[in-house]
Amino acid sequence: MKTLLEKDIQRAVLDYLRLNRIFCWKQHSVGIKKPDGRYIPSGMVGVSDIMGVLPDGRFLAVEVKRPGGKVSPAQDIFLTNVRRSKGLAVVVHSVDEMAIFLKDYGN
Repeated sequence: MKTLLEKDIQRAVLDYLRLNRIFCWKQHSVGIKKPDGRYIPSGMVGVSDIMGVLPDGRFLAVEVKRPGGKVSPAQDIFLTNVRRSKGLAVVVHSVDEMAIFLKDYGN
C-alpha cells in the first residue's frame, strides 16, 4: 500500500475546492536556502498550505496534514488568528474532511 504524501492530499483538496468553484491557491513559503541546507523564512512563519476566498467573501485557510500529522505551534497561531479575524481555518487530512468542513459551514 502506497503511503499518502502531504503534497498529494494538498493537490486533491485544491482540486476539490476548485470543482466547487472556490477561489483558492497553494501558498508557497519555502524561504531562502542557506549553504548548510537550512532555510531562512522569507515570509510569515506558520502560513497555511492552501488559501482561498469562499463565494460569500470569507477568507479560507487550510492546513493539510498526512493522517496522524500535527500542526506546529506557528501553524496553530496562524489558524487562530484567521479565526479571530472571522475567517474560516481548518486542518484536514483528506478531501473527505474538507467536504465535511465546508458542508458544516454552509458551502
